Amino acid sequence: MRVSWVTDQGSPERLNEDFVAAAPGAVVVLDGCGLPLGTDLGCVHGTAWYARSLGTRLLARMLDGLGPQAGPPVAPPEGAHRPARRPLVARLAGAIADVAAAHRASCDLTVPTTPAATVLAVRLRGDLVDYLVLADSTILLERVTGEVEEITGGPYYAAADPGAAEAAITGTVPVGELRRVLMLTDGATRLADTFGATGWDGLARFAAEQGPGAVVARTREAERSDPQGRRWPRRKIHDDATLAICAFPHS
Repeated sequence: MRVSWVTDQGSPERLNEDFVAAAPGAVVVLDGCGLPLGTDLGCVHGTAWYARSLGTRLLARMLDGLGPQAGPPVAPPEGAHRPARRPLVARLAGAIADVAAAHRASCDLTVPTTPAATVLAVRLRGDLVDYLVLADSTILLERVTGEVEEITGGPYYAAADPGAAEAAITGTVPVGELRRVLMLTDGATRLADTFGATGWDGLARFAAEQGPGAVVARTREAERSDPQGRRWPRRKIHDDATLAICAFPHS
């Protein structure tokens, strides 16, 4: 698996709250939930720290063997579907618990605005590819047939409760069926889902041909053409944008 990625800060007023990291056979992409400046998070570290801390712990757990998955028993959020045991879910739950333990003594994790993040994870496991999507970031599965499947998560975010991991969308695909997997925070999906400049197929093709940096550059051009958000109403005029492309050489 070959990985290329780009991450770009959306505003000079705040840190880049996205996080991306890769190691042989595994990639994580997180999007810290950026609340208005001045919001009481109950945390002395902040959202960028949370996304970075959760991402590094999740990546480490993904690389920690392929046997039984470590992590405490977790209960799903109220109303969430409880599926059978799935790859990567327990690893994410364990990583969430790790981060909570790391700052519970200094921070109030019961505050509703406690730092949170979306989570994307991809792992190559022999001849299989496992993926996980939590909250409103997106994975695109580009198959060798040319079909592109878009997978965007639901309303639950990773925060202080390990049970949120059960709300993740997960799956496993034979590596022989895949050409690429694209991992995008919502700041990097705007060409398709906000600006209507292309569809998911076109976005995947553009990223593969021009590279992830070109996707972000084109996104910034569109944002600058609508500086007040009148043509394309959006909560953030410029959002942090991160895109990772996992390519499989056999294809």
